Amino acid sequence: MFGEVFQKDSVENIFNAFGVCDKIFKPMLTANDISISYRTINNWESNGLMLQERSSNRNWHKFSFVDFIWLNIVFELRQLGFPITKIKKLKDFLNEIIDDNSLLEVKRKEARIFLNNTSLNRLVLLLAEIMYNKNHIALLCNKNGDFYIYNEQEVKDDKFNLDISKFQFNNFVSISLTDIIIKYLIQHKLEIIQESKILDERSLELLTKLRTATVSEVRFKINDQDELLIQAEVFEQQDDFVVAIVRMILTLSYQEAIL
Repeated sequence: MFGEVFQKDSVENIFNAFGVCDKIFKPMLTANDISISYRTINNWESNGLMLQERSSNRNWHKFSFVDFIWLNIVFELRQLGFPITKIKKLKDFLNEIIDDNSLLEVKRKEARIFLNNTSLNRLVLLLAEIMYNKNHIALLCNKNGDFYIYNEQEVKDDKFNLDISKFQFNNFVSISLTDIIIKYLIQHKLEIIQESKILDERSLELLTKLRTATVSEVRFKINDQDELLIQAEVFEQQDDFVVAIVRMILTLSYQEAIL
C-alpha cells in the first residue's frame, strides 16, 4: 500500500497481464503523440530523467507504452514544480530491475522465458497490477523526495492495519497511474493500442465502439446477481462517458459487458 509493494509473488502478474510479448516496450509513439515537445524531452534526457538511453544521439526518440507512462509522470511532477533531483530519485526506484530470484519463483515455464528476456522493473510491475488485478494505483510524492505507492485494494483490505488518519496526505501530490493509462487508451489510435497488447479482445472491442460513439450505455455483469449500468445521458459530455467506461474496464472485475 505505502512504500515497498514490490512483492515477489506478484511478478507473475506481468505475464498474466501482458502475455508472451514485449509489445509494451515497442517504440510506437512520437513526442507529438505524447503531447510533449522533443525539446522538453531532450532536456529531461540531458538531466538523466529518461528510463532508457538512446542508442544514438542522432536518432529521434520513439516511445513505448511504458515510456508514455513515465513521461506523463515526469510531466505532471514538473508542472507541479518538483525539482529534477527529486524526480531522479523516483526514477531510480521505479526503474530498478526485478532480481533473478524473483523470476525463479514464477511457476510457468513460458512465463519465466518471457520475463527473463524482458526488461522488467518496478514500474512495469505496478502497471501489471493495474491491468491484471484491477487495482487503482497512484504515486504519492512530495518535494522533499519522499514517495509512496498507494494501492487502493490494499487500503480496502486493510492488510497493513495502518491508521490512515495519521498520514499527512496534504504534504503529498497524487499521480494516478490508472488515469495515465486511461489517457493512453482514449488519445491514441486504436491500432497502436491493439499493437501494444494491453487490453484483451473483449475490452478492445468495447473501447472501439466507445471511440466511435456507437454506444450509449454499458451494463457490466459483475456476477449472476449483480450488474452495474452506466448511461451516457447522465454525463454532460460524451467524453466523460467514455472516460467512465474505460475506468470500469481498468478497475472493475466483471463477467461481461452488455452494450
